[in-house]
Amino acid sequence: MRVRIPAAALLIGILLFGLSAGSPAQTRRVIHIALSSFKFEPSMFFVNEGDTVVLQLENVATDRPHAFNSPYLSTVDFQVTGQGKQGVTTDGTKYIRLEPGEKAEVTFVAKGRGQYGLVCNLYNHAARGQTGAFVIWPAGYHLPAK
Repeated sequence: MRVRIPAAALLIGILLFGLSAGSPAQTRRVIHIALSSFKFEPSMFFVNEGDTVVLQLENVATDRPHAFNSPYLSTVDFQVTGQGKQGVTTDGTKYIRLEPGEKAEVTFVAKGRGQYGLVCNLYNHAARGQTGAFVIWPAGYHLPAK
């Protein structure tokens, strides 16, 4: 009888802790990105797989349009709300174009660990420095404290 009580306790412990050690709860990450001449602010951001990502894009320039272009957008389902206009480049890359003062939100669920680039694909904006990147970490990953 004594053997059954510890075994039962062990089984209950595994079930309780095993269930809580599963995949982390989905997180909503809201990231404001200002588009200006000729940069993204911030130019780099980090999310985890499974996060619902909301990119709040705002063209803070008063004199020219800008775009948020990333080959990553062609690999996920995303929704755009607000004033941004969706487009596709001749090579098939999806982008969101914003006229001066316009705002848009791009929402997607992050998948595919890795680092992905982004550029403003209008005129020579990328060549003038309007580039950036984002990283998708594994679900639940956090950078170690310094």
